[in-house]
Amino acid sequence: MQRLAARLRLRTVIRVVTPLLLIVVLGGCLIPPTPETTQAKDIFSLYTIVFVMGAIVFFGVEGMIVWSIIRYRRRDDRLPDQLHGNTLLEIVWTAIPTIIVLALFVISTITLTQIDAKSSNPAVTIEVDAFQWQWTFHYLDNDNDPSNDYSVTGTAADPPVMGLPTGQPVKLILHSQDVIHSFYVPHFLIKRDVIPFPAGQQDNTLEFTITEAGTYAGQCAEFCGDLHSKMTFSVQAMAPADFATWLADAKAGNTPAPSVSPPANATTVNITAEQIAFDTSTLEAPAGQAFVIHFVNKDTVQHNVAIYDASGKALFTGEIIGQGSIDYQVPALAAGDYHFQCDVHPTIMFGTLTAK
Repeated sequence: MQRLAARLRLRTVIRVVTPLLLIVVLGGCLIPPTPETTQAKDIFSLYTIVFVMGAIVFFGVEGMIVWSIIRYRRRDDRLPDQLHGNTLLEIVWTAIPTIIVLALFVISTITLTQIDAKSSNPAVTIEVDAFQWQWTFHYLDNDNDPSNDYSVTGTAADPPVMGLPTGQPVKLILHSQDVIHSFYVPHFLIKRDVIPFPAGQQDNTLEFTITEAGTYAGQCAEFCGDLHSKMTFSVQAMAPADFATWLADAKAGNTPAPSVSPPANATTVNITAEQIAFDTSTLEAPAGQAFVIHFVNKDTVQHNVAIYDASGKALFTGEIIGQGSIDYQVPALAAGDYHFQCDVHPTIMFGTLTAK
């Protein structure tokens, strides 16, 4: 009889624990990505504070409920002693949530004020025009001469790249040509609506300072029509000196130079695209060293090679090319496994790159 009761208890525990573990695993996608701007770090800190406070309240309340159920359970129908209440306890459980809410209100207000602070002299100002279904990035010079400006407009097959310096404030002026869009880079932890305001009304702006060099995927985060999923872009963050070179090359009509150059004796990794497939699903590269990917596209359709880490962060995005070849100069990667893919055909052209 005791053995049967123990089995029943074990089954009950499994039924309860299994859904909870599933919730925890699925909830992993709710963890925000690594913050890569000063504003994102402030938001991540606020998220952590709210999460910790919420966890304390949740486990405290649930723990008291479970303890009360076990401690005061009865096995008969007799009514327990009827008490009027406890004034001190009622004051305490009213005061604690009030203090928590007030503390979160103050911390949230301070954080939002910090991330919305405007720079008096941003290093780069870009007009971002959103339209169904792509982006135009128009770099503004401070000399008031439009001929010195630089613009890039993306397509579904060739999303635009926004080159930016690290460690310097950047200002975006966001305008929509048709419907409401939304400018969103997950690693920046900020989403800002791009609204078609009428003439004379000020557009939304977004300011941030990128802290780490790298390539970050961006997208429209507001459903805007049939090809909403194709409305993507990438941000290539680089050192200020590299950014100056990149922008000069872009203005001159040249392919912008990569932000990190490999040494003269760098390892070369070969990969070929043919019949909308890579010739290999595994690549190897030296860890801690910049290297070259020699990419040959034998198809008439466009392809590229991009490298992502386990969290989905773009570490390198190669230029999309038609039939021909190109040498991608890839910055050093830490030892480990990475995902590589063609960004034009990511679901059928992909593999694993191992740095060791």
